[in-house]
Amino acid sequence: MQGVSVILKLCLAGLSATALLALAAPAHAAAATDPADPRAPVAALYAAEKSGRPTLTTPAQRDAALTRGLAALWDKVEARARRGGDVAIDFDVVTNSQGAEVKSYALAVERRDANHATVVATVDPGDWVRQSARENVVTFSLLRQAGRWRVDDVSGIAEPNAWSLRDLLARATTAQ
Repeated sequence: MQGVSVILKLCLAGLSATALLALAAPAHAAAATDPADPRAPVAALYAAEKSGRPTLTTPAQRDAALTRGLAALWDKVEARARRGGDVAIDFDVVTNSQGAEVKSYALAVERRDANHATVVATVDPGDWVRQSARENVVTFSLLRQAGRWRVDDVSGIAEPNAWSLRDLLARATTAQ
């Protein structure tokens, strides 16, 4: 009879752990979609990536996700690059790649105050080969504009070099 009691306790403990995980997962997902949460705009970018939709490739997409200043800078550089038959940014800044698919991702708020936040994304690109795990980490600097969080810079590592979207765009404006 004691063996049955131990098995019953283990089953109940397992159910409790499963129930806690089931309750915690939706709470984490809901926080990432809450407009007050700085992870929300970053989560939206990765949700689009996971579903195969391009991100930040058109002015409308950039206006929806980026600060006014960063979107304007990107649009200016993109217009100049198109006139020369080129593109301003030749990789996907959200995946830090030229074609990796997002198998999964995790978002963490590294720093936050009333109007600034830093969200770090750790991407699992599945079978995509990287030179190092550091290339799977993409950092988003956010500002609150018009009552919502917007991406003001994106940065990462393309071994062995660190990059920043804002810096790449600024250099492109002075290069031509």
